[in-house]
Amino acid sequence: MLAEPSSLTAAEFDFPVEAIEGDEISASFNRLFLGGPEVGLAEPVATEGKPAAAVGISTAEDLAAVRDVFNDIAVVHVSQVRDVMLELRFGDADPAWLESTKPALRSLRAMAEQMELIELCGALDTFCVAVDGAVANRARISDEDKADLLTRYQALSDLIPQAFELDAERDRREPIIVEALLYQIDGVEKPIIDRLFAVGLNRLDALLRVNHDDLVAMAGLRPEVAASIVEQFRTYRATADAAVSTRDPAAERRSLGDLVIMLSILQDDFVRASDDWSADARARKRSLRKEREQTFQRIRVSLVRLGDRDQLSKLERLPFNERITALERYVANQPTARA
Repeated sequence: MLAEPSSLTAAEFDFPVEAIEGDEISASFNRLFLGGPEVGLAEPVATEGKPAAAVGISTAEDLAAVRDVFNDIAVVHVSQVRDVMLELRFGDADPAWLESTKPALRSLRAMAEQMELIELCGALDTFCVAVDGAVANRARISDEDKADLLTRYQALSDLIPQAFELDAERDRREPIIVEALLYQIDGVEKPIIDRLFAVGLNRLDALLRVNHDDLVAMAGLRPEVAASIVEQFRTYRATADAAVSTRDPAAERRSLGDLVIMLSILQDDFVRASDDWSADARARKRSLRKEREQTFQRIRVSLVRLGDRDQLSKLERLPFNERITALERYVANQPTARA
């Protein structure tokens, strides 16, 4: 039986769940719930007034609490799997990216087995078989394999929706990415974004399909603004390794770190320009304010692609100086930075 877990929640771990990857999660899971570093259940130990057989016996409430924490860990543990399937569901994903999910799937399978989650173990086994079949000696994932993967993945989503859901996750990420890309364009402000969203242009695929004339006709935009929007989204799709996620989280974090440095420099320049009341300084201040905002919008895209919308929602409530401090702390705590 699982040992004394009833009071645990994800927030009460002595380590940040989002900062742990791979085998670290498995080891921490064993340590927290299974009584030590070894794989297996903790042996009951006699304590004063209680026989050994009565110690460590979990109630239904205890087991439910542990299962809740297991689900929270799974959300972080399978983030790469979810990102790959997001791209596969709504676009494309190459076999190498899909194959890179196997270590996380195996690790989650081991934890599920320790928890005696038989149905989840079966669903993970079935999905892994589909992954092996889809990536075997293939340059691309066939339509048949894609359909099979999505069907088997749905079984995982049914068991742990918060870890494996795709539609809701896309709905949370994509409008933020679209909005942030639009705000990076000169001449695009909130009223224009509201007009685009009102006519259904709040999805990447929709904005990638429209042309200059469509935007002028549908949203009443000026021709030069419409042309800039078309160019912005075509450039994003051509240069981004994936639409709403990232194939290489480490590279994305490095890029984010560079953006944070850039934002800090722009903020310092903006503060200096604010102390000077000359006409040149006022013009420079306006230019720096625009550059600073556009850089922050690029940071928004990067955070969403990394799946960290919670961090973004905290940042947006802060003034720029505090945003930069929070971002520097965030970047420093990421796995690549620690390594």
